[in-house]
Amino acid sequence: REQAIAEAERVGFRKLLERFTMPADHGRLPAADARQYVRDVAIEAERTSAVRYIATLGVRYNAVAVRKLLRDSGLRHAEPRPRPVAVVPVFRPQAGGAPVPWGEPSSWRTAWAQVAGGGTLVPLVLPPPPDLTPRPVLPDAAALAALSERTRLADVLVAQAAPNAAGTAVEVTLSAVGALAAPFDSRAYPLGEAGLEAALAAAAADVAQALDTQYKTQNLLAFDQSSDIAVLVPLGGFGDWLALRERLGRVPMVRRWDIVSLARDEAALILHVAADVDTLRAALGHAGLSLDQADGIWTLRPPGRS
Repeated sequence: REQAIAEAERVGFRKLLERFTMPADHGRLPAADARQYVRDVAIEAERTSAVRYIATLGVRYNAVAVRKLLRDSGLRHAEPRPRPVAVVPVFRPQAGGAPVPWGEPSSWRTAWAQVAGGGTLVPLVLPPPPDLTPRPVLPDAAALAALSERTRLADVLVAQAAPNAAGTAVEVTLSAVGALAAPFDSRAYPLGEAGLEAALAAAAADVAQALDTQYKTQNLLAFDQSSDIAVLVPLGGFGDWLALRERLGRVPMVRRWDIVSLARDEAALILHVAADVDTLRAALGHAGLSLDQADGIWTLRPPGRS
């Protein structure tokens, strides 16, 4: 039993480090004793016999210690996305047929329920549809806006799935709302011997992995390139300041910021960042902020400010 738990801790720790880093760097992951980073282990189910021990284990690791290990290793890595993404599954049981009404049980929704809340860099939630009368069968713009307002989640992924006309694959189409970009437009997942539910489960897991890869590529932290950047922020009032703070919170490579001065029409900040300038500008752009330099002065603009 102890040997099995130690192996689960080791394997889980390796997967955790791989999740935060790029595949090209997996060969350089630090050789560390996994047990030093384990926070606790939960035995969710177990069976024993004279020769075998089978168990389902949940291992949690010390987040602060893992972050320090990655930072000290000098490897570029990403941290979990601070804001979840709301997933809206839309399932058509037959190609070209009517979809299952939004929020009602379906195999596609079940597949996403198994993925949401799992160990992904991009947290996923599966909220019920907003209380609208009449309830839309498909999530239109008004329904998505109501969902976003009720859940306070600005980023929504609409994932549509249906068997193809030949019945050989499940076709998945993605669209995104908010600052989120869909990791791909459409993909087909073969219907193997395991059947439709297995194909849908594989599709949901693949979409979640694609979201992780996209996010990780755009938000790699590089502590060997840490710097402090002084920026001026044009403001049109307190609303702009609140929007700026909220959007800066979406950019993990901005480790923190200090206020030098704050007035109604302008703020001066010091950004403490773990990235080069080009990577930082791209990440800020994904959060709806623009960073530009003129005459040696950096200007950070909230949405709608020119």
